[in-house]
Amino acid sequence: MNEQNNKDKVLVVGGAGYIGGAVTDILLKRNIPFTVYDSLLYEHQYHKPVDFVYGDVRDTEKLEKILPNYSTVIWLAAIVGDGACQVRPDLTNAINRDAVEWLSKNYDGRIIFVSTCSVYGKNDAEVDEESAPNPLSLYAQTKLESEKILKDKNSFIIRLGTVYGLSDTYSRVRMDLAANYMTANAVVKGKLSVFGGSQWRPLVHVKNVGEILVNGIDKPWKGIYNFATSNYQMKDLGTEIAKITGCKIEYVEQKFEDQRNYHASTAKAENDGLLDLERVYTVADGVKEIFDVVTSKRIKYVESDVHFNVRHIASLNEHGDLA
Repeated sequence: MNEQNNKDKVLVVGGAGYIGGAVTDILLKRNIPFTVYDSLLYEHQYHKPVDFVYGDVRDTEKLEKILPNYSTVIWLAAIVGDGACQVRPDLTNAINRDAVEWLSKNYDGRIIFVSTCSVYGKNDAEVDEESAPNPLSLYAQTKLESEKILKDKNSFIIRLGTVYGLSDTYSRVRMDLAANYMTANAVVKGKLSVFGGSQWRPLVHVKNVGEILVNGIDKPWKGIYNFATSNYQMKDLGTEIAKITGCKIEYVEQKFEDQRNYHASTAKAENDGLLDLERVYTVADGVKEIFDVVTSKRIKYVESDVHFNVRHIASLNEHGDLA
């Protein structure tokens, strides 16, 4: 397909998922032609009325045939989360790293890639894009390796803070993300325990993630950017959730098993206009969204495996459904 025909056409790889829901909503709103390419690893079905191709990122023959039809690829496909990546390290490497390496060698268009602030691991000082990475998990390591693979391409790479809130009305809600999980627990149990609490996390609403990824299609942004709209210590996040939900809160001195701690600078993103968003969704916005869907029973069982990446992947693996 010639350049004129594929101009501004986008392939959203992994577009049926949590972040993909927000991305595709923005693409629809802006009338940008796109196709979702997804293996439905995390979803049981996909009813969103958009152009859809069922496919695995390891199916390079299929990708090789369709990639020339698109001027931009938004690459969301990944095994996401520390625990989920450890279930099948071979699968994690194949999807999170090897598929990206194949893409870099076989596609010359614009690549928009989602990485993670988890590459910073444990850092007491504020971290920016020049800070030395300190990945503590296979998940962070594969994302860091993929960043290096894409560094000489026409790529826009965002190191995401911890995402929260509701995406679109089609994708599942992730309950294994700090703000979402803590809010759901506060509602269901009527209390919230915060372990340690001094550790930092950069946070960002999933809708703002969707917007920045779509903005990257025609912006001159290249290279790596931290992307978050706030930094919270976990104890302060707990306080905000307790205020909104009305739950009791207790602070436990025992350290949480997750040793990650990073306060991400977004100065580079601010200077280059990445934070010029239509609306910045606050942590309070996200907490209220989760509070409302749980209290209204729109999510009947918040502890269902499908809402937790590690549980879902482990279940698929146990039943032989993880190829």
